[in-house]
Amino acid sequence: PGTTDEGGGCGSCPKCQSTGPFSLNSSLSKYRNYQRVTLQETPGTVPAGRVPRSKTIILQNDLIDTCRPGEEVQILGIFHHAHNAVLSSKCGFQIYDTSILANNTLPVHHSQDAGKGGISPEDRELIRKLGRDPMIGQRIVNSIAPSIHGHPQVKMAIAMSLVSGVPKNVNDKHRIRGDINVLLLGDP
Repeated sequence: PGTTDEGGGCGSCPKCQSTGPFSLNSSLSKYRNYQRVTLQETPGTVPAGRVPRSKTIILQNDLIDTCRPGEEVQILGIFHHAHNAVLSSKCGFQIYDTSILANNTLPVHHSQDAGKGGISPEDRELIRKLGRDPMIGQRIVNSIAPSIHGHPQVKMAIAMSLVSGVPKNVNDKHRIRGDINVLLLGDP
C-alpha cells in the first residue's frame, strides 16, 4: 500500500520508501461490496425557492441495495470528511468532501404512525413535562458542549439554529425565510 500525493497518484511505500512504479496484485487484494448513494431532501418538504440539499452516503457489505432510487429512507451512520487537495489548490482555501458511512438504513413508511417516530408513552410524557419547564431554554443551552465552559451566547445561537425559525411574509410582497444562519469565528 502506498500513500496518495496531492495529484491523486501513488506516492511512496510507507515500509521501503520506494516511489514505484506500483502494480495491483489482485490475488492479494481484499474486495468488499461498496455502494455510493446520494440522499436528498424530499422536494415536497423544501420551501419554495430553495434547492433540496443532498449528502453522499456510503453503503458497505450487507447494506448495499437496501434502498432504491426514489425511496424515503432514514440513515444512521458516522459523519466523515476528507480533504480535497485538488479543489483546495484551485480555490485557494481548504475544501473538505463530506459523507456519511452508513451503519443502518431504515425505510420510512407513510402511515398514521409516521409522525410519531416510535416514541414510547413514557418518552412522550417526559417531553411534555420538559415543555412545561420554564427553564427549558437554559437546559438546552447547558446541554450543548458541556465540557466547554462559558460562551452562553454561542451555545444559544447553536440551539436556535437547531430548531430553526418561522418564515415571514411581509404584506404578501416580501418573504423572509425562517432559517437561522450562525457564523462562529475564533479559536476552535
